[in-house]
Amino acid sequence: MNLFYIEYHKVFCREWAWAKDKILSMVPFGDTSLRDHNISFTDYFKKDIPEYSELFLSIVRPELESFIKKSDYKFNDVTALWCQRYNKGDYFQPHDHGGVGYSAIFYAEYDEKKHGSTTFFSPFQDVHGHRKSFSPSVVEGDLIIFPANIMHMAPNNTSDTHRTIFSFNLI
Repeated sequence: MNLFYIEYHKVFCREWAWAKDKILSMVPFGDTSLRDHNISFTDYFKKDIPEYSELFLSIVRPELESFIKKSDYKFNDVTALWCQRYNKGDYFQPHDHGGVGYSAIFYAEYDEKKHGSTTFFSPFQDVHGHRKSFSPSVVEGDLIIFPANIMHMAPNNTSDTHRTIFSFNLI
């Protein structure tokens, strides 16, 4: 028996294959001002709505509608859509997305043989004082939806191949 259970959702977006090149071509990867500490590209801090947002959200909308049917959490809005690209040596430190709602990570460019998936950390320690972690098995085109308050990180990209994600919050 468990005292606590933390649910997450993982779905594969079939439409990604036909939209991938078009959506990725809309992302300003060449803008060197959109670099942040340990990430080669992030448009998280841009105030404008990303050019790719409408097309990207149309791709994930069926999965979000399915999530609404399965989940007790009924969100009203997708907020703060952003893209991040990790080149060799890039990573993102442990963080969460606040105390309310859900967050999502979409694996846009991902090679399961070369990349590590997001690492999630238990919000509590076990009886030995250790904090457990979990890295789900994912493929390119997977969308993971998880509670926004769960600490997580992007592991170091040790390959010469880009790892690109889109992320957003559901409130």
